[in-house]
Amino acid sequence: MYSTTSLSTQSTVALSGRIDGSSLSGKKESLETGNNSGRVIVKVTNTVSEITLAKAYQEIDKLPTDDFENTGNKLRQVQIIDPDKYNDYLFPSTVSFDAFGKLSDTETFDKKFVPHTDLINKMCKEALQTMGRKLNWRNYTVEAHCFLLRYPLTREQTQIRNMPWHRDKCTLSMSTLLSPYNQHDNGFTGGALSFAKELNISGVPARAFGIPAEGTIKTFKYQKPGDGFIFDGIDTLHKLEDVYVLNKEMLVKRAVERRLLTCFTRPSEDDVRYLSVVLGEENLA
Repeated sequence: MYSTTSLSTQSTVALSGRIDGSSLSGKKESLETGNNSGRVIVKVTNTVSEITLAKAYQEIDKLPTDDFENTGNKLRQVQIIDPDKYNDYLFPSTVSFDAFGKLSDTETFDKKFVPHTDLINKMCKEALQTMGRKLNWRNYTVEAHCFLLRYPLTREQTQIRNMPWHRDKCTLSMSTLLSPYNQHDNGFTGGALSFAKELNISGVPARAFGIPAEGTIKTFKYQKPGDGFIFDGIDTLHKLEDVYVLNKEMLVKRAVERRLLTCFTRPSEDDVRYLSVVLGEENLA
């Protein structure tokens, strides 16, 4: 979610199948003439079942993390891909959807998971199924990768602030809030997701980090655990808004943590631009 490398505009694996949607009557011309930017922002609810989320949430505590800093904020990434099979490649696997839109081929995806994370694996696949269902992916194969981010609020870090505007190193992402706002008689506030069109700078290609264009910023809140947003990484920047703990004194007893599941996928740019048209009013961009 916070890559510092340049955004690639080419998929390394050809996506097959189709995106089914409502009739394009009256919209095809807009797509072909380029009037539609290709920006996609879609809100999703209940991306995973409550039971799966609750069980997986407990298992997250047992998994090793890679700790890192982002603009001075100390974050933790959960490693759910076997390092020996990851090789620093963002998309080590693919998933497929059958003619009915059901997630049907996850063999490669399953093989890449670290052992003893069956519940996390199940949660990721449920999220991908929801993503595919929302976007009407049928007879469809796409590169996919999921990971977990932990935003700890501790005595040393009582807020997460000034996160950068950026784009993920993929064409379509879905982020899902996993953690409740109220935790152990404490909790956190904030953490909304903001989106914007990138300010075009002549001669500068699309990059991982960018500057939002004036007047294009839109901010949306997660209402509860299981809420998510699907958004593109072509013409849309996004950022995490500031997160604050509710009661700093309570952190002496127990830390508070915001947790996020992100699913990266890489359909072609043409498919993403097509989606931005067929989604109609569901597209909040």
